[in-house]
Amino acid sequence: MMLDRPALPRRRRLLISVLLIGHLMAVALPPLAFQTSGPIGASPAVNTALAPVRGYGEFLYLNRGYAFFAPDPGPSHLFQVALFDPERPDAAPRETLYPNHEIGWPRLLYHRHFMLAEFLEEIYQPPGPPPELVREDPLAAEQWKVFRERYEAVRGSVVDHVKSRHPGKRVALRRLEHVIPDLITYQSESIRLDDLRLYQVQADRPVPTFEGQPASAPTVASEQSP
Repeated sequence: MMLDRPALPRRRRLLISVLLIGHLMAVALPPLAFQTSGPIGASPAVNTALAPVRGYGEFLYLNRGYAFFAPDPGPSHLFQVALFDPERPDAAPRETLYPNHEIGWPRLLYHRHFMLAEFLEEIYQPPGPPPELVREDPLAAEQWKVFRERYEAVRGSVVDHVKSRHPGKRVALRRLEHVIPDLITYQSESIRLDDLRLYQVQADRPVPTFEGQPASAPTVASEQSP
């Protein structure tokens, strides 16, 4: 004969339900906030729903985007290093793409190159600031300079490391974006994921001003170091 278990008090059941719903929100909403983010920020509706559980999610490290492993992860980023021989100015440079599964061994090294490439893209700041920003918001203009200096310092450290591994060579570095073909493109042509057309060079140049003119002259040294 089975004995009926005593039912939990209504208030306790309500509390457990609230805690479970809150935990599920903390798990599900951060990826949703990441996916609904745009040029002007995340979705206000998602941010409002996430606000009550944001601290809880940060405490348990649940606020992850998971975009890279999602069905639609978006573009990935790489950087390409070119080595020039000063004694042979007419010779083609030796170019290497990072991350590179052929030379990224042990696998942790490949992962470190992958993270470095994404970090370079994340902290990238164009040359500047634009003149109108200097006039209208000096504080924002100073912040622009700080972000640009940080990017140049990190990029410079990569160039210096390559130089230390290849003494006497001139080193150039450029960022690349590897896009994924959309459904319509793929249906019209079954393009391979490693097709060269999917790799786009991320130019390092000033943003246009409101008048459509460059804010300042492009600096070659930002992508190439002698």
